[in-house]
Amino acid sequence: MSRNTEEPGDGLFSALAHRARREILRYLRDKDYVRAGDIGAALGIGPSTLSGHLKVLRQAGLVETRRRATEVQYRLQMSLLDEAIVALAELRRPRSSTAAPGGMSETDESGNTAAHTTATQEGTP
Repeated sequence: MSRNTEEPGDGLFSALAHRARREILRYLRDKDYVRAGDIGAALGIGPSTLSGHLKVLRQAGLVETRRRATEVQYRLQMSLLDEAIVALAELRRPRSSTAAPGGMSETDESGNTAAHTTATQEGTP
């Protein structure tokens, strides 16, 4: 996907790849709308570095913001994180013996579908 057509959440796994950004998300987990300065002070992250991390998290859809006078406040956006957890869990699920997600037939080690294998065993081409 090109940079011009990215949608919110496209950088989710890139955003989660950095330890400091994961720490920010853990810090925000049990809080509601926290000032950037409070996040930085709690985690020992300087303003410039924090600003960059928060921008990545915001672009990935992992945090949402609100403006109060001259300050910006942040909170964790759980819906996208929950979707990512479900997507990762789907990758771990063992393949079923009947059909794959999306209605596709399972294939054996030869690349044949279960329907093809059954038909061949019954003498049908």
